[in-house]
Amino acid sequence: MTLATCEDRDTDELRAFRLKAREWMAGRLPPRIPGQPYMDWTDKELVAADRRTQRILWDGGLAGITVPKEYGGLGLTRQHETVFGEEAAPYRLAWHLGNNYNIVQPVLLAHGTEEQKHKYIPRMLNGDHIWAQMTSEPSGGSDLFGLITRAEKRGDKWYINGSKIWTTGGEDSDMGLCLARTDPTLPKHQGLTMFMVEMHQPGMTVRPLTLVNGTQDFCQEFLDDVEASEDNIVGEINGGWAVATTQLAAERSATSRGWYIGVGASLPRERIEIASHPVKLAHELGLAETQRARQIVGEVIALEALRELVAQRASKGIDAGTLPPTTGGVASLASSTLNQRASELMTELAGPCGVTGPADGGEPEQGMDRVWLFRIGGGSAEMLRNTISERHLGLPREPGPGKDVPFNQLRTNAAS
Repeated sequence: MTLATCEDRDTDELRAFRLKAREWMAGRLPPRIPGQPYMDWTDKELVAADRRTQRILWDGGLAGITVPKEYGGLGLTRQHETVFGEEAAPYRLAWHLGNNYNIVQPVLLAHGTEEQKHKYIPRMLNGDHIWAQMTSEPSGGSDLFGLITRAEKRGDKWYINGSKIWTTGGEDSDMGLCLARTDPTLPKHQGLTMFMVEMHQPGMTVRPLTLVNGTQDFCQEFLDDVEASEDNIVGEINGGWAVATTQLAAERSATSRGWYIGVGASLPRERIEIASHPVKLAHELGLAETQRARQIVGEVIALEALRELVAQRASKGIDAGTLPPTTGGVASLASSTLNQRASELMTELAGPCGVTGPADGGEPEQGMDRVWLFRIGGGSAEMLRNTISERHLGLPREPGPGKDVPFNQLRTNAAS
C-alpha cells in the first residue's frame, strides 16, 4: 500500500536528511518489485544483491542511522529513521540482513565490549557480514533456556558442542550468536554464555532444511568442538541469560513494528494509512458487493490499523522509558494474533489462491502460507502469553522445578 509521509512536518534538519536520502537512493538502489519475496535464501544472487545494496547505503552515509558514530553509524534519531523508511519505500533494501539491524546490533550495543562493537558493527553496516542467531535446539522445543549445547574451556579456548536448528539464513551467514551452557551445575537460567561464532569454521556443519512448502530458509547446525576465544564472549561468562533476554526483546520489537525496513510503517507516525489490498482483492474476485466479502474487508482493515497502533504505542513507550523493553513482547503477540486472524479472513475471501499464492510465483501477500510464521516468529504465541502474564500482569508462574535446582539435576529429553 502507499504510505502517507511526515514530510509536511519535517524540521529543517529532517528535511535536509530526507533530500540527501532521496537523492542518493534514486538510480542507485534496486526497485522494489511487486511479488518478489522479501527473503529467499535459495536465490543466492538475491542474497548477494542485498549485500551490495547495504554497501551502497554505507557509501552514501545512510547505514546505521541510529547507531552511534563511533561504531560506523550516523548517531541520529528515530525520526531520521522514520524519514529514511519513507524515502526507501520504492526500493528493495538489504532485507536478507534483517538479523543484523533487528537483533545483533542491539545485542552488541547493550552487552558487547568496545572492541567487539568497533570490530563487528561496521562490518554489518557495510554488508560484509550477515549474522544468524543460533538459539533453538532440536530437543528444546520452545524452552530456550533448557538448551543442552555446551561450551567447555580447555586452556585459553572454549569448545562448543551440540546442535542448533531453525537458523534463518545459516548457510549464507558469516557470523552467528550462539547461546551455550557453560556450567550445568547452576540453575537452568544461569550457567549460560553467549558466544560469537564463525559460521563456516572447522567443526561447524550447516545443513539447509527443506520444508514441506519447498523453502530452505532455515538451517540446522552441528557443532563439534567449534572453537571460540574469550574475545568471542558477549556479556559475562554464565551471564548469557541477560544477553538472550535483550536478544529476544529486540526480535519481538522488530517483529511487531515491521521486520523489513521500507516495506511498511516501521516506526511511530501521526497518521496511519488504510489498507487497500483487501478492497482490491475483493474487486478482482468480483465479490465486492457481497455481504460476506464486505464484512471480511472491513474486519481486515480494522485489524491492520489496530496492529499498527499497538506497535506504535509500544515503540513510543519503550523509547520514552514509560514502558519496559519487554513490552515488545506484548506488541509481538498482538501482531501475531491480529495477523493470523487477518490471514485466515483473506484466505476465506481468496479461496484456493489464498493457500497456493499467485500463479506467477513469488510470496503470496495473504493466505495460509503465512499463518505458521505468525505463531512462532519472535517466540511462539504460547510462550509470549506466559511471559506477558508473569512479567506484566503479575500472575504466578506455572508449576515447575525450583529456580535453585542445578540444571544437571533436571530431567531432560535425554534422561531415562
